[in-house]
Amino acid sequence: MLIAIIPSYNEEKNIRFVVERVKKYVDKVVVIDDGSRDMTSVEAERGGAMVYKNEENLGKADAMKVGFSYAINFGADAILTIDGDGQHNPDDIPKFIEKLNQGFDLVVGARKFATPKMPAIRIFANSFSSFLLTLACKTKILDSQSGYRIIKKELVEKVKFESKRYEMETEMLIKAARCGFKIGFVEIDTIYRVEAKSKINQILDPLRFVLLVLRLSFWRCK
Repeated sequence: MLIAIIPSYNEEKNIRFVVERVKKYVDKVVVIDDGSRDMTSVEAERGGAMVYKNEENLGKADAMKVGFSYAINFGADAILTIDGDGQHNPDDIPKFIEKLNQGFDLVVGARKFATPKMPAIRIFANSFSSFLLTLACKTKILDSQSGYRIIKKELVEKVKFESKRYEMETEMLIKAARCGFKIGFVEIDTIYRVEAKSKINQILDPLRFVLLVLRLSFWRCK
C-alpha cells in the first residue's frame, strides 16, 4: 500500500489541487494541517484527503513525523511525501514508483536547477548543500532539500528522526545512507505558481543545515 502524506500550513489556495492529483496514484492521501489559520483542512477534505490537524504550528518535521506514524498504522508499505504548495508535479509519481520497484529504499525527486525561473541564490544553495551531503553520505546526492520522495516503511521504522523544521530531509538522507539503505533519484520539474510561496528562511535555514551536517558527522547507525 502506498500512502501519501502532505504536510501543509496555510495552503487553502493549493491543497485541494494537490490532493486531487496525488490521489490518482496512491491508495490513500493524508494531509497534516500544521496549525493553519485558514481553510486548509476544509479544502483538503473536499479534495478527498484524510486530515489530521495540529492545534498549533509545530514545523514541517514534526508534521511529517505525525504523518509517518499514521501511514505505518494504516499499513503502508511505502510513503510518498509531497509538498502542499503545488510546486511538485503529481504526474511524476509513477517515476518514483518505478524507481522504488528497482530495489531502492528511498527515492528523491531531483529538481532541475538550471532554470531561469529559479533564483540564483537557490541554485547555489542547493548545489552546495548537495555537494556537502555527497561527502557526508558517501554516495552521490543530486538534490539534498527536495521534499518530494518515496520512502519504504522499513526505513521509517528503522531510523529515528530527531530534527526540526526543514532539516528533516537532510537528516533522512544521512541516516538512510549510514544505515545501508539504497538511495535513488528521479528528475522532476519544480513548478513556480503565483499562489505558492516558500516558507524557508533564506538565512536561518541554511545555517541550521550546516550545523545539522556537522552534528550528524558523528552519527552511527545502531
